[in-house]
Amino acid sequence: MQHVKHVFMMTWFLLLVGVLSSFGQQKFHVESFSEDPFDLTARNEQYKKIDGSGSLYSIIKVSGEDLKEYSFNFGYMNHIVVSHDDQLWVYVQKNAKQVTITRNGYSPLRNYDLHTTIEAGKTYSMRLSAQGPVVYMQMTLFQVKPAVSGATVLVRKEGDADAPEEVFGTTDASGNIAKSMEYGTYTYRVMAENYYSSEGRFTLNNQNETHHEDIGLRSSGANITFSVDADADIYVNNIMKGTRTWTGSLKAGNYQVECRQLSHRTSFQTITVVKGEDRSLTLTPPTPITGVLAITSSPINANIKIDGKDYGTTPRNITDVLVGKRVVTLSMDGYIDEQDTVEIKEQQTTDLSLTLTEGTNVVATPVGAPLPKGNKSFTVNGISFDMVYVDGGTFQMGSDDGASDEEPVHAVTLNSYYIGATEVTQELWQAVMGKNPSYKKRKDFPVSMISWENCLDFIIKLNILTGQQFRLPSEAEWEFACKGGVKSKGYKFSGSDNAKDVAVCAGEGFLKPVRSKEPNELGLYDMSGNVYEWVQDVYDNHFYKFSPGKNPQGPSSGNRRVLRGGSYCSYLKDCRVSSRYSKLPTSKEFNVGLRLALSE
Repeated sequence: MQHVKHVFMMTWFLLLVGVLSSFGQQKFHVESFSEDPFDLTARNEQYKKIDGSGSLYSIIKVSGEDLKEYSFNFGYMNHIVVSHDDQLWVYVQKNAKQVTITRNGYSPLRNYDLHTTIEAGKTYSMRLSAQGPVVYMQMTLFQVKPAVSGATVLVRKEGDADAPEEVFGTTDASGNIAKSMEYGTYTYRVMAENYYSSEGRFTLNNQNETHHEDIGLRSSGANITFSVDADADIYVNNIMKGTRTWTGSLKAGNYQVECRQLSHRTSFQTITVVKGEDRSLTLTPPTPITGVLAITSSPINANIKIDGKDYGTTPRNITDVLVGKRVVTLSMDGYIDEQDTVEIKEQQTTDLSLTLTEGTNVVATPVGAPLPKGNKSFTVNGISFDMVYVDGGTFQMGSDDGASDEEPVHAVTLNSYYIGATEVTQELWQAVMGKNPSYKKRKDFPVSMISWENCLDFIIKLNILTGQQFRLPSEAEWEFACKGGVKSKGYKFSGSDNAKDVAVCAGEGFLKPVRSKEPNELGLYDMSGNVYEWVQDVYDNHFYKFSPGKNPQGPSSGNRRVLRGGSYCSYLKDCRVSSRYSKLPTSKEFNVGLRLALSE
């Protein structure tokens, strides 16, 4: 009996030692683990490995932070760990069901149940997340005056003499930059071209408030305002500064100032800046470059419109047409409108003769008038496309299970609107723009290799051709539609929890025609995958914290625009309904396109 008591006490002592030894240690956990049925890496000739029995190893692609600190043990199963970009690829033999994962300084995760039996030649994904000590953060906003875009803010945390000065960020067009920072006392330095640097110090200790740090910069030259009476871009020494107007500081010296505008001859001026002498200057606008359009019709007296602007009736020589491709439309009572695209060349005459056919035009809804409920179809130069009606409502935007820029989840209320049933196809882009810039060409593929700015050009021309007011959707409108609107069933992807049914992504490796997969609850196709889709909003990874709850339009300023939906070469996590991405508005990518929206 005494022996049994002794063994009992020793057992509890060892358990207590184990508990005490792990007390205070940080923990980590498996955030997610699943088979990736679309990833064929384990069978790829370049990456596959074969075990001693001739079977293919499976691969578990592990993601997370500080991955080199982790080690794995599958018991009697052989495994090989390979570092690959920002992942660990763990090759493991088939039939593994559990794994023990260790990390220095952390409590081990013993015999983690994979809830499946590993199969040969399959690829799996695992995400590890470490639970670190609580770090208190406070939102910090730097406001630079005058509003200088591109000013660099450097910060250093006090208390560590060897701590380096770190870049906090650069200001946007309104002179602001904000992000969350750890509690503590900081010194800062703000630097901007043509201004003296400014320094200061502040302390963060209240996570419930936004700390405002106002910085006044003194010009090291002179404050100059340029303006031009035209939709022209202003360049100073070959660097674009603004459109129509720009105010900023320039050092003393001589500058070449240009005004550039499409289909216009650039104007040049040399400006002398004297230190301390602020000036406001009106620049010479660019000169239009024109050609002549000689237009006739059968019958005559047809009304002429060029890019939507009235130019009288046929026959006529129009002498002030801007060079470049122009959309010409002829109309007459009792006849169907006729349209063509011509290229006007400088100081040359372009002939155009069109024949109108008797009949009645399909009457388009007037610009600004509400469209009736129900889906709508439009036709442009023989190419039709569908717009799906989205009933307005309130939904929870964002996710607590994704990246930090998807947080916090917040309620958003939207008015009703229309959104494209599919991504804009290459044949529709071709019909409107007269060319197809896409990386992989096929008429029923989504258009690609287009910038956010290209999208605006496309929409302007589309609106001229249709008499409508198409636009890019707001980010909130896009996510509401992707989630199924008021019919949402809460799926992970747009229309299903099974990506294979609705999403062209996760390593399929190639584009597919629109409508290749199943639609979501609203009848919308490819909102998960195929190509990323530009939306209207400026990107800010903290905007959700301040987003208005009614028809949000995104931040008022910023350098990047939002992309949504993932693409055919994206990981599954990037094709979720709440996943966000961003690019510069001038960026053109092989896997980026757009989807149209239209207000009710």
